[in-house]
Amino acid sequence: MSLDKSHGYVSIVGFNYIQPICTLLEKLLSLDSKDPNEVQASQAENGYSSAIIMLTMLLVESAIARVKYDLDKTSSRSPLEFVRTELPSFTSIDKLEELFVVRDVIAHNHVWEAKFLRDDNAGLRLIAAELRRGYGDRKFRGVLNQETRKTRLLGVNLFPTRIWRDDAIIVLKAAIDFLLFLQEVSGFVNISNQYEIFNGELQSFTDVVAKL
Repeated sequence: MSLDKSHGYVSIVGFNYIQPICTLLEKLLSLDSKDPNEVQASQAENGYSSAIIMLTMLLVESAIARVKYDLDKTSSRSPLEFVRTELPSFTSIDKLEELFVVRDVIAHNHVWEAKFLRDDNAGLRLIAAELRRGYGDRKFRGVLNQETRKTRLLGVNLFPTRIWRDDAIIVLKAAIDFLLFLQEVSGFVNISNQYEIFNGELQSFTDVVAKL
């Protein structure tokens, strides 16, 4: 093998998550739509929605890693802090912070201790809920709406068992907005050029999300 014919390669995995996201999204949207009660969504709805959010945030973090590489910024700062300090032209940093908080809530399974009543009409009704000590950091406390237990700007559930399709769609749309921004600052993050199979057809991922 001749080294003169070797090529450069960077191990960025992010775009590989798009087809699994589309597959999970198809399954989620095929479920009967039913709003969560005050305590939980259905098991399937919650599981598929949480999985979509996690893969979406892995895609986002991978894209940030690619930009860090392109800009030769190899500091140990968190992805969010990198965007905040190195890409100040991104004007929706507070929404991006909420996405990372939601990711943490799912990944670390933030535990709320709650009391509820059973209502024949409304299902489970939440009487009181408190996040168990040891969960949540400064970011979490900064984005939490105490009354709704959702994020302040995007309105995504931070009570993990209530996460459902609306939350997944909100995260997907906000993530695409951010990835389109990265596309402008890095030629290696071209989200507009990503096509995958969705509902049996080859479709642009950005179009799939835009139609949700």
